[in-house]
Amino acid sequence: MSTLFFWLYTFLNFFYRNDALLVKEIVKYVLTRLDHVQQVNSKGLVGIGKQISHVESLLQTESNHVRAIGIWGMSGIGKTTIAEQVYSRLCSEYESCYFKANVREEWGRYGDMYLKKDIFSTLLGDQELKIDTPHGLPGFVERRLRRMKVLVVLDDVNDPQQLEILIGRLDWFGNGSRIIITTRDKQVLAKRVVENDIYEVRALEFDDSFRLFILNAFEQNHIEKEYFELSKKMVNYAKGNPLIVEVLGRHLRGKDKTIWESQLQRLTKVPIKRVQDAVRLSYTDLDRHEKKILLDIACFFDGLHLKVDQIKLLVKDHGYSVDVELESLKNKALITISQDNVVSMHSIIQETAEEIVREESIDDPGKQSRLLDPDDIYQVLKNNKGSEAIRSIAINLSKMKEVQLNSKVFAKMKKLQYLDIYGKGSSCDILQSRGVLYLPQGLESLPNELRYLRWAHFPLESLPSNFSGEKLVLLDLQDSQVRKLWHEDHKDLVNLKYLKLRSSSHLVELPDLSSATNLEVIDLRLCGLTSVHPSVFTLNKLMKLDLGGCISLISFRSNIHLSSLRYLSLASCISLKDFSVTSKEMVKLNLEFTGIKQLPSSIGLQTKLEKLLLGHSYIGNLPESIKLLTSLRHLGLEDCRKLQSLPELPSSLIALDVSGCLSLENVTFPSTAIQMLKENKTRVAFWNCLKLNEHSLKEIELNAQINMMKFAHQHISMSRSHPYDAKGTYVFPGSSVPKWLVYRTTHDYMTIDLSFANHSSQLGFIFCFVVPPVPSQGFILRFNISVDGDDSQLHLDRPSHEIKSDHVYLVYDRGFSRYLNSRVEDQPKFKIKITAESRRLTSEYVSLMMLRGFGVSPINTSQYLNFIQQMEMAEGPSIPTSLWSVVNSLLVVLICIVLFLWFV
Repeated sequence: MSTLFFWLYTFLNFFYRNDALLVKEIVKYVLTRLDHVQQVNSKGLVGIGKQISHVESLLQTESNHVRAIGIWGMSGIGKTTIAEQVYSRLCSEYESCYFKANVREEWGRYGDMYLKKDIFSTLLGDQELKIDTPHGLPGFVERRLRRMKVLVVLDDVNDPQQLEILIGRLDWFGNGSRIIITTRDKQVLAKRVVENDIYEVRALEFDDSFRLFILNAFEQNHIEKEYFELSKKMVNYAKGNPLIVEVLGRHLRGKDKTIWESQLQRLTKVPIKRVQDAVRLSYTDLDRHEKKILLDIACFFDGLHLKVDQIKLLVKDHGYSVDVELESLKNKALITISQDNVVSMHSIIQETAEEIVREESIDDPGKQSRLLDPDDIYQVLKNNKGSEAIRSIAINLSKMKEVQLNSKVFAKMKKLQYLDIYGKGSSCDILQSRGVLYLPQGLESLPNELRYLRWAHFPLESLPSNFSGEKLVLLDLQDSQVRKLWHEDHKDLVNLKYLKLRSSSHLVELPDLSSATNLEVIDLRLCGLTSVHPSVFTLNKLMKLDLGGCISLISFRSNIHLSSLRYLSLASCISLKDFSVTSKEMVKLNLEFTGIKQLPSSIGLQTKLEKLLLGHSYIGNLPESIKLLTSLRHLGLEDCRKLQSLPELPSSLIALDVSGCLSLENVTFPSTAIQMLKENKTRVAFWNCLKLNEHSLKEIELNAQINMMKFAHQHISMSRSHPYDAKGTYVFPGSSVPKWLVYRTTHDYMTIDLSFANHSSQLGFIFCFVVPPVPSQGFILRFNISVDGDDSQLHLDRPSHEIKSDHVYLVYDRGFSRYLNSRVEDQPKFKIKITAESRRLTSEYVSLMMLRGFGVSPINTSQYLNFIQQMEMAEGPSIPTSLWSVVNSLLVVLICIVLFLWFV
């Protein structure tokens, strides 16, 4: 070691003849290295440990390649804090380090060349370094840099050009170098960072937000009781944004409770300036179209749970697609798009946008582009102060004062595109809101630019005659007084997608909708319709039609096969007697509580139908063609008291409810057990079907055995960690435990001995309960199961009305089977005791009389496969009777020949 030091000292002295000069250079170097290591104070940081670890894992510090990663998220979400912490922890592992905060601001203030020189002069430790070109590096700089392992952090980058100039290509940097870029705009990273190396910073969990707030508001980890609920409300307002949490906490530090309450009320109207300023930085980066769409979402669409495609339709301009703008807003973390494509935004972004709109005309709200403040709207409507500037109005009727509207109230708002008048709040508030907006002189006009029109409790009998409606995408007049939508026979409604007139009880007829060629959804629930206009059946894009509760509707019939209808509901159309409509795209058909007596034979054409609901109808029989519904999964026939027989049903069926079918006598199943094995029923109920003949009951019992054993086998092999606890049930009239169950008793207890079972494979446990009559109404049966004194419960469905007779209730519960498996491993012999209770309508449980009996059947994979083999052998190829007679004759002849030869 001393020899190495000697030669190092000799080498350095060759360049530095003076010892003092050498010491000076060494001190300079050490100070430079210390300067590189930012001393970031981690005190007060809450909930970001996992985020820091995630970023460090993306860096892959063990790799010798040069890597760049991105940290992306909305303003104030903690991007810079995470980058600072990572930089502080890792800087000492690199030859040189550089951290530049606020690149966006510094770029605008000092320019590109200043920042570029700052980066490379810092990394190389040469303040005299000269760089004259924005693109590329001088050769000597590039050569030196390639020999160095460096760490570079660029914070708040908002333009791809900044990365092009400041870090150029990754091969500028030496092996093992790392580049960290933070941004509010994901698109900035597109050419520099691969998708999987971008870390999205998400909001803090509530508990972490609460801890952070307490630290900032009280400078300690505990809180006085009187501030607890207020603190929760403040944290809820912040929605996990650390900047908002910190600013709120510091703002309220040391203030009394009344100021806290006052601040909470003011927050929705006057957002905190520092937070708002951070959001405005992102807003100023947007182009004109992006700003317009952001304000539309903030001031109108947010909270409506609209999907991306719906917003695209509503905001597009003259055929101009807005895909690029929406993607840009998402990449800038100004909006979020959920997994099911619903668009939303953080409340602080929304409030900042609302403030931007207010600033358009503070003294005269009638000249603002978007109105949503109830007081502003009241003044504009009351004084007829509307203008062409207004693009949207959102009125919450429960927050509005009563006001009489001039018949020309919308005459000046010629550019109004979005009008939402809705009731929101308690049921009392909604009832009171019916009479908030008065139109004593009627309504002369509505703006023809309207694309979104929702007017709850619309007080007039029709829309204005001069309203064209040609740009409407959505028309929603729920709970209105409308009798006819408009008096004209025909309107050009080519853009209309959604027509919602629910609970317009005075509406007796629909207009001609043949021009609404893009109409997808019609909601006419609880309307006074007696018939449906024939044009509805010609709509080639109609996907959903809901006429539920139209009690005056008598007939719904068409000879036209609809090409796109997926969902049709006529539930509770109690006067409906005549039904015949088909659509090859139909997925769900609801005919519950109707007066129909039969289904059309064409029902079999609807091969995509998954759910057919016929409960509480007058259906007497189902057509044989129902077997052709090869996608049918759910068939509801509960309380069809005229139903006498069930034909063979498709093997795709999973759930069948025939409860309360008091006239049901015959049920047809596939002709062989092998065909039954193709079924996958998991929920079957024949509650109170007491007229079933003996043959049908035997077939039901066999079908129950096959489906329950198959269901149990399918779930035995599932991983123990699988979160889904499956439950299969099968109920039918009967007074004894089926003989195929291994353990059976007529008592309420039994001993199960599995000492000789193969414990190397998982077991499933099928239970059977013989339920006695239950005279009272209720919802749930609760079975209390004690295993050697260790109590568990199974909650199973029951019919809401009385249970009139004994019923066999078979059940496989995966969660309970896992529990019994764990017991069997340590204790293969155990005692089970059962008691049962029924939950009344009052939610209390009452004890049932002692069960008629119960049974348990353990099952594993090998037992199931043996069962299948037995079924197949029992129904193997048989020898016809005629062939047997020939064989017998031949045997007789053969015996005679043998006897003759013997005696000869």
